Amino acid sequence: MNFYNYHLINDFSIKKYELFSLNEIKLKKKFFSFFKNKICIINEKQSLRTINTLINSFNYLNIKYTIINNKHNFKKENIKDFSKTLGILYDYVFFRGYNDIILKIIAKFSGLVLINMLSNGYHPIQSINDSFLIKNKIIFFFGDFNSNVFRSMIINLSKLNNFLLIIISPKIYWNYIFLKKIFTKKKIILSEKIIILKKKINIYNDVWFSMGENNFKKKINNLINFQINKKIIKILKIEKIYHCLPSYKKNFFLKLKNLEIEENVFESNFHNFDKQIIEKIFIIKSFFIISENNFFKI
Repeated sequence: MNFYNYHLINDFSIKKYELFSLNEIKLKKKFFSFFKNKICIINEKQSLRTINTLINSFNYLNIKYTIINNKHNFKKENIKDFSKTLGILYDYVFFRGYNDIILKIIAKFSGLVLINMLSNGYHPIQSINDSFLIKNKIIFFFGDFNSNVFRSMIINLSKLNNFLLIIISPKIYWNYIFLKKIFTKKKIILSEKIIILKKKINIYNDVWFSMGENNFKKKINNLINFQINKKIIKILKIEKIYHCLPSYKKNFFLKLKNLEIEENVFESNFHNFDKQIIEKIFIIKSFFIISENNFFKI
């Protein structure tokens, strides 16, 4: 990938220098564009923050776009035909959906540029931004190791220097094949127990249920001891807590008040969620600036 008319389907396609290029442009926060391409947003998995962040960027740059909110039945529809139709109508598609395989088929047969806004496997826009917010920090990941945003974050953090990544997760979720593919020299620590350090740490958290999961009872039994709560706050020296928003306040099936993070912790001064949202706007704007392959005085 070199940003110019290439898909962004997952985080493996982003090179280290591209990560830094996006962040460098984002930090300058000065943008203008002569963007003339036809853009479509396919919002298969409904979202408040991700899609509205994208729309905010479009409006700022005076970019026209179309939103498709209906859910396509890919079991009945011919996906190749669907992909070619998109390619005829649009130049860019921002797809927030459930299936990585669908994304790959669209990328192959549409002839347009496809940007993954979230899928069952990856969450690149979120991770590109957040990886720079916690760069050079000691990071504790709590919860399901196989979360899409965890996977994306780990890939991008492995490209950055001087960090310590500690994953606190049930052993049944550890993915050794994935880790060996990414970490050849850099060290990563996996543990089922909390590791207490003298230094300040940053916590990264994600929802326990996503992308159509429905086996609530089994997963909660596996993860309930990995919740971010008052006990964690007391035993760890926490600098900031990051969360792939939103946090679910209640599980209506099991009548639990809190899942991955207690509400009082989520709303405490430890959170850095406002910055996550604001900075993601600038990352998306940066993507447009750099993908246009034009020379701007920024």
